[in-house]
Amino acid sequence: MDRFRHQKRFLLLSGAGFLLTGCGSTEPAPADADTALIDELLSSGGNSTAKLKEPAEPVYTEDNQTDHTQTVSRTRPADRRSGQSSARGDRLELRLQKGDRFPLVKTVHQTLNQRSEQAPALAETRLELTLVITVEEVRDDAILLGVRYSRVNYAHDVAGQQLAYDSSTHAGAVPWDAVPYAGMINNGFSFWLGRDNSIREMVGYKEFLERCVAEVPLERRETLLSEISNRFGDDGVANFVDDSIGLLPYDATVDPDAATRVLPGDVWTRERRLMQPVPVQLTSTYRLTGINDTTAEIDITGRIASGDAAALNTAGRLRISGGHSLGRCIVDRATGLPLEMNLTRYITMKLTTADEKEVVQEKTIVTTIRAFPETRGPVAVAPVSTPIQRVSGFNEPQNPQSSSSTQPNTGSRAVRAVYPE
Repeated sequence: MDRFRHQKRFLLLSGAGFLLTGCGSTEPAPADADTALIDELLSSGGNSTAKLKEPAEPVYTEDNQTDHTQTVSRTRPADRRSGQSSARGDRLELRLQKGDRFPLVKTVHQTLNQRSEQAPALAETRLELTLVITVEEVRDDAILLGVRYSRVNYAHDVAGQQLAYDSSTHAGAVPWDAVPYAGMINNGFSFWLGRDNSIREMVGYKEFLERCVAEVPLERRETLLSEISNRFGDDGVANFVDDSIGLLPYDATVDPDAATRVLPGDVWTRERRLMQPVPVQLTSTYRLTGINDTTAEIDITGRIASGDAAALNTAGRLRISGGHSLGRCIVDRATGLPLEMNLTRYITMKLTTADEKEVVQEKTIVTTIRAFPETRGPVAVAPVSTPIQRVSGFNEPQNPQSSSSTQPNTGSRAVRAVYPE
């Protein structure tokens, strides 16, 4: 039994990645075990008591840079080697003006399969975020983008324990498991995006968090605030940018006029190193497969490197065994926005308990992003048959008002599989 308790603690701490999260209203919390379980479904791991902060300096600096983008041509090696500054190819970049605004829908569907003869488990979550991004200011070297959330749709099924929450239809007290999202509605912040498509500075993020928890009882507010700050944080915003705007090319090794010019067959990469819950190196490779006057098509492949085992509090060690990703994006050339992006990540993790028992988990994350430019033309039109694209293969709970406070029968499942993105 002690061994199972150790394994369960691991599952409450394991995971690699993050969701674009928020905060919310209040309802009495369920049992401690369920609170920790659902909290980890939303979180990225790490120290939940991390201090709340809002960066006053660029997120990526020369001394502490965790994001690097470089364009490499497979079809024009001679031009690159010769250092020619003549611009060739078509521009593929953000083309936004002050006052532009566009809705964006991000859907994340996750499954986690715990492969254990003694305690197999399966968990699923699906999160849909509907938001509006507004161009607040445009400078020669950066753009100020404002983010405002308008709808959150969240559901999970963890070992038979189900919950569904839709901010547009929910009435009454917010289930405690959905509190991290409810306060996001009609709330937001801004960030400066450099011409190299990386985040320079956050604006109003601390105030965003404080507004999120305004309805939470005072005695719980500080704890929830620090937890949400840790879940979202700078890496969370960077992840949001990388999955949408950040996949555009920018070659810092050539003159500015050629930095965003590409031809079919060109390849560029982005490398990122995440520190929570364990250090992991992510490498994404983008290949331009087609381009015309209205759209560009990009194939996405990626590699998640294996990492050293890291201690998770007193529960034991977590190791990322490795992973890979595959995807595709169609970009609107008039704005540089992703009309549709689909990316699937596969991650394998190994958890070693304090008594040296090992548990293997296989995690799949399917991310879909769709943007709908409103004020620019002419632009390519994305299909709008439904306001939110759903990911197949996930059965939502039939009762959206139900709370997750009901305990499932865990007699044969001492270990529960949980995961953040």
